[in-house]
This record gives sequence, structure tokens and C-alpha cells, in this order.
Amino acid sequence: MGYITLIVGIILVLVVVLPIVAVVQVFWLRKRVQQLEQLAGLGSVQGVLHQENQPQSQPTDSQFLNNLQRVGVQQKTIPADLLDYIKQQIMQGVGKEEIKNALVAGGWQVSDVEEVFSSITSEGQLNQHGVIPAQMQIEPTWFTDLGKWLKEDWLLKLGALFLLIGFGWLTTYAFMNNWIGPMGRIAIGIIAGALIMLLGWWRIKKYINQGGIFLVLGSTTILLTIFAAREFYDYFDPVSALAVMFLSIAFVALASVKYNSGALSLLSLILAGIAPLFTNISEPNHIGLFAYLLIVVLGTIWIVALTGRRELTIAALLLIVFYSIPLFGSAEASTLLLFEYAFATIFFLSNMIGILKSKNNKLLPDLLTAAGNGLFLLIWIMNVASDEWKSLIIVVWMMIFMVSAFLITKITQKTAPFYIYAGVGIMMLVAATSLELKGAALVMAYTIEGGLLSLITYFVIRKTQLAEQLSWLLIYPIILSFRSMTSSVWRTGFLHEDFFVLFVLMITLFGLGLFFGINTKQTEDKKMSSTSLILLVGGSFYFYITLWLSLHSILSDDVAVMISLIIYTIIGLICYFNGLLNNKKVIQVYGGILIGFVVSRVLLVDIWQMEMAGKIVTFFLLGALLVSTTFLGKKRQAEHNIIKNPDPNNQ
Repeated sequence: MGYITLIVGIILVLVVVLPIVAVVQVFWLRKRVQQLEQLAGLGSVQGVLHQENQPQSQPTDSQFLNNLQRVGVQQKTIPADLLDYIKQQIMQGVGKEEIKNALVAGGWQVSDVEEVFSSITSEGQLNQHGVIPAQMQIEPTWFTDLGKWLKEDWLLKLGALFLLIGFGWLTTYAFMNNWIGPMGRIAIGIIAGALIMLLGWWRIKKYINQGGIFLVLGSTTILLTIFAAREFYDYFDPVSALAVMFLSIAFVALASVKYNSGALSLLSLILAGIAPLFTNISEPNHIGLFAYLLIVVLGTIWIVALTGRRELTIAALLLIVFYSIPLFGSAEASTLLLFEYAFATIFFLSNMIGILKSKNNKLLPDLLTAAGNGLFLLIWIMNVASDEWKSLIIVVWMMIFMVSAFLITKITQKTAPFYIYAGVGIMMLVAATSLELKGAALVMAYTIEGGLLSLITYFVIRKTQLAEQLSWLLIYPIILSFRSMTSSVWRTGFLHEDFFVLFVLMITLFGLGLFFGINTKQTEDKKMSSTSLILLVGGSFYFYITLWLSLHSILSDDVAVMISLIIYTIIGLICYFNGLLNNKKVIQVYGGILIGFVVSRVLLVDIWQMEMAGKIVTFFLLGALLVSTTFLGKKRQAEHNIIKNPDPNNQ
């Protein structure tokens, strides 16, 4: 019964399906011939054009002359029909190579076609009879590219899928009924795959998408055949099986480079990635696997160097991540770490070269690769490297990334790569510091590192805004310092590690705020930036906290509160009147807020907690300070009146 079903199916394919396909193909070819004869006027055509819709109308001779004059081409040199046809094809989204191949197949000279393309390219904007202006073209996304790829020759793609499924079923059926011996089965599969790939190589010369489909179909057939040979008959050893599969995939990759097909390059990388899964190895050889992946990565970088498709680097990095994650805890992890260093170096160098050679701002693939490479390397080191060498290894890689960040920014004047490389380097610095230090020492180290990074960035790149942005790294040690503010050791004295945590933060914030504030005024002749003001206010806050906690650790509560509030009041008054006299609203508001805090504290808290003697002294001193400001206010008003009315007799 099984034989009858198979025979009937073959007869149906031969009698019904194949004639239908032949008829459709004949009509399709006839339509292309008619279009070529009508547009190019050749009369007898030897090939077909890659055109889905026939033009609605043919331009007049005067319109052709106008078009030729716009692009600067003489009518005697280039036929008008050829020029108009090429522009119509471009407006429909057909690629240059496809148009060129179709015209050459139709009998046109390559030199004439190239001359028309160069003429059209030299013209920036053409009207409705010409090429779409560059500024009106929409940049395609990967989603639109995928949709366009699926729509083009979709019947061929669907048919290739069905053929692949049918080939698998036929092979299984033949195996089950023992029609062909084991050696013959495998040989037929490999030969069939090779023939399909040769068909693809022949077809891709004129039709890139069709040829690419046949190439991938043939390579996949070989992969499945080798897998069956390993799974059922154990004919190949893992190395030879992987070598045969890799050769077929390399052929696909070669075609992708020769015909500049991005989709074919990505598919070849995917096939190379899944090939090790088809070797059916009983005892995994992780070192051999990573050696194979190293070859794949080098091949990918070679394709990227030739075609400029840097998104393939991201795909190669994801492939390494896919195979690496399960191996962190393996016995060979320490050896595999050396391979990870090699991968990181390759990705790093290719990424650097790509950024330096890039002449536009489309750096997203390079930035994603840089970030992913650095983070994945850090994960490997943290999980696999020996404890005694871990921090040193991280510091070495941190220096590489940080120096690269400065060099790229210095050479290209692009800030996006700096943020990525510097960000990776900072994360490595944080990791290395956390391995060596703990507690208060760790917080102080983070504070010093954040301040130094900000200053080094300024002195190397000479961009104040960029250096100020790096100072926001101090947020992390600020959060960690809250524990030092509430520590119980303040009850025993103030010379301890928590005091120095707050002191180092105070000095760092004050220092950076003053440095950037003074530098901004001197070099850019403008007001102090908001970042500088925030740094100064933050430094003053840590001064107030440190003073408050230190006085409470050595004096009674009433005395400590009184001295602290008096100092706060003096600082607030100085800032308030300095801003008032010099017309600096920010300083004036800061002083007013500080005075308001002191008054609120006294009236809402200390009035209920202090002893009577403390209340008397505190209120007298604060009152005297506030009353003394009356004379400063009167003096300011007098100066204001003098400036406003310099000559009272002229009123």
C-alpha cells in the first residue's frame, strides 16, 4: 500500500503540478519579453527584465530631452528609452545590480548601462519623470526589508520549503523501506545538495534572491544528510562531519560576498552556528567547539570587512553567547576563558576599525557590539578567572576600554562611542574595586575613582560638559554613604572610617564643583552650569552633616546643636547678603533656604528638647545674628538709592 501511495503521488506531481508550473513560467517569461520589447525597442529579446508592473505611459520625445538635459547627458550618447526605463525601475525599488543584469541579458552594452547609472547618480534631485529625491526616500528598516524579501519570489520560497520537507519525507520513506543502501542514501543526499547549490550559483548571477534560496536550500540539504549519516549510521567522525558542513556553508558565504547579499551572509552565519548541533557527538569537545567558533568569527569579520555589513558582528557575538552560557561551570572553563579573550580581542579590534572608518553617524551596530562584548567579557572573568588574578585581569581590560574611549573621541569627535567604551570600562573598574575592598574603604575608593575619572576626561578631551556628566558617577558612593551617616560608631568619637567617608565625599564634591564652575566662567564666558551648582550644594550638605555628627560625638547635645545652628546661620547670612549685594539670585536663595532651615529647626524641634540654659544662649545668639543684618540691609538700600538717583538736584 505504501508503494502505491508513493507512485500515485509521483504521477500527480508529473502530470498535474509540473505542467501548471511550466505554463505559469511560460506566461511569466512572455510578459517579461513583451515589456522589454516595448520599453527598450530591441525587437528580439534574449533575456527577461526584473519588472513587476508595466509603465502606464511612455514619455514624449520632449520629455526625454528634458530628462537628458537635467542629468547632463547628450541624447546622441544614451538612448532615451534606456534612461527612462532605468529611472522607472529605480522608482519601483529595483536594485542596481538586478537592473543591470536584466539589461545586459536583453542585449544592452555594459558601458551604456553604467554611463546611465553614473549620470543619474550625479544628479541630486529629479522631477516625477526621474529618480526619487534623496531627501524624500525613506530609510528602510529591518522589518520592511524582511517584508520585501518575503514578497519577492514568494512562490519560489514557498516551493523551496515544500521541496525541503518533501525531500525529508522521501528520505525517511526510502530509509524505512530499505530501497537504497546506507552508503547510497548518504551519497544521494550530498550529491543532491551539491547540485542544488550549483543551480543556485548559476541562478544568482541574474537573480540574487532566487539564487540565494537555492544556495541555502542546497547547504541545508547537505547539513541534514550529514546529520542523518551521523545519527543513523555513524559514518563520519564529528570533525569530518563538521568539516563537510562547513565547506558547504563557506560556499554560501562566498556567494554572499561576491554578490553583496546581506540576507545570504546572515543565513550562512546561522547555518554555521547550528552546524555543531548536527554532529551528534557523544562526548562534547568544548575546546574543539570553541576553535570552530573562532574560525566562524574570523570568517564573519572577513565578510564584514568586504561588505561593510557590521550588523553581522552582533549576530556573531550572539552566537558566542549562545554556546558559552552553559559552559561557565564546566571543567574546561579556565581553558575556554582564553578563547573568550581571543573573541573579545577580535570583536574589539574590528569594532574600533569600524568606528574609525565610519563616515556617518550610523554607529548603532558598533555600539551594541562594544557594549555586549565588554559586558560578556566581564561576566566570563567574574565567573571563571581565578580569584588571585581576577582583579588584575579586569583592570587590564578596563584600561584597554578606557584608553580606547578617549582615543576614539579624540580622533572622531564623536561622543556616543565614548559613552559606551567608558561605560564598560567603568563597570570593570567598579567590579575590580569591589573584589579588593569592602565597607567604608570601598565607598571612599568609589568616590575617589569617580572624581578622578571626571577630571581625567576633562584634561584629555577638553570637553567640560562631558566631564561634568561623568561626575554623576558619584551618585553610587553617595547612596552607600547613608550607612555611614547612621552608624553607631559616632557615639564613641569622630575619628573613624565613617567620618572619612563623609569627609572624602565632601572634598570631592566641593572640589569638582569649584573646578568646573571656575573653568566654565573662564573658558566659555557664561554662568556656572547646573551640574557645578549641584556639586557645590552637595559638598555643603556633607559639610553640614559631618559637622553635626562630629560635634554630637564630642559635646553634649544642647551645646552641639547650638554651635551647629550658629555656624549654619552665619554661612546662610553670608551667602544671602553676598547674593543680594552682587545680584546673584542662586546664592541669595541658597542662603535664605539655609536660614529658613535653622529657624524651622529651632522653633519646631529644639525649643522642646533643649534645657532652659541652652534655649537662652541659643536664642540670644541667633537673635543677635539676625538683628545685626538690619544694618547691612539699610546700607544696601542706601547704595541702591544713590545708584538710582545720582543727582537729586535734577529731579
